[in-house]
Amino acid sequence: MVIVAAFNPIGMKSPQILLFGLSMMMTYSGFTRQNPIADSTLNVKFYSKILGQDRDLIIHLPRNYDPGKKYPVIYVLDGSSQDQHIADKFDSLSSLARVPQTIVVGIPNMSGANRTLQLVPPFMLTDPAKPESPPGTGDTFLDFMELELVPFIAEKYRGSEVRLFAGNSRGGLLVMYSLIYKPDLFTGRFCFSTPLWRQNNLLVSKASEFLASKKRMNSFLYVSVGANETENIKSGLDSLTQILKHKAPIGLVWYTHYTPGVDHQLNANVSATDGILQWREFVKNPSNIKRK
Repeated sequence: MVIVAAFNPIGMKSPQILLFGLSMMMTYSGFTRQNPIADSTLNVKFYSKILGQDRDLIIHLPRNYDPGKKYPVIYVLDGSSQDQHIADKFDSLSSLARVPQTIVVGIPNMSGANRTLQLVPPFMLTDPAKPESPPGTGDTFLDFMELELVPFIAEKYRGSEVRLFAGNSRGGLLVMYSLIYKPDLFTGRFCFSTPLWRQNNLLVSKASEFLASKKRMNSFLYVSVGANETENIKSGLDSLTQILKHKAPIGLVWYTHYTPGVDHQLNANVSATDGILQWREFVKNPSNIKRK
């Protein structure tokens, strides 16, 4: 049976209120990492032959990291702006035994040109307002992740096959595209404030075609938008929700969520806690993380 939940701030039930309250507490009340272990955050230089670039990585290891164990890994785009708050949330929630200890890998863009090109699918324009703008190179970037970055983290830091992927705004385009292009690379995906509306909901249409072709998946998807974001952003979420309601295959556990009272700048920080806790419910069923 598919578990489906489309959240709306109007008429939210008490469990969602509690999750939102915990999220707000963690975001605004200093409920973050306390007394982290020495060198728990590592800055690593990594050369990619596929990209032809040196890339920086920001690797957040769990408390009391044990190199003899394997850990789930979440890869976070827009590293240096998005990875720290997600690392703090995993640290706090794992300390409360709410989620497993998880390695957080922040992937900085390194340059504006990288962000413009690498976080956009190859069938989309990097600037939808300029028809002459080049298409994205997200396919190459996902090849880099699959063939170079994921094996590197697995070998050097004992990353397990439980892999998550998170992106905010433009980064959410790449995360959603990964569901289509490399569906088995990640067991869970988090898209925050994603401009799905671009080019007449082109990415939503591509996702619809992909989902209709699948009979079964073992995957988790969480997509959130701030209630105070633009109508374009919200319309993209609404379109995706309808597609998921009608075409999500068995085994794709998905949640779409309007985050009350926040805008584009705050949504990822506030809603990430809810997303992580919803993912934990998915992980509790061992069959959901069994690799194909």
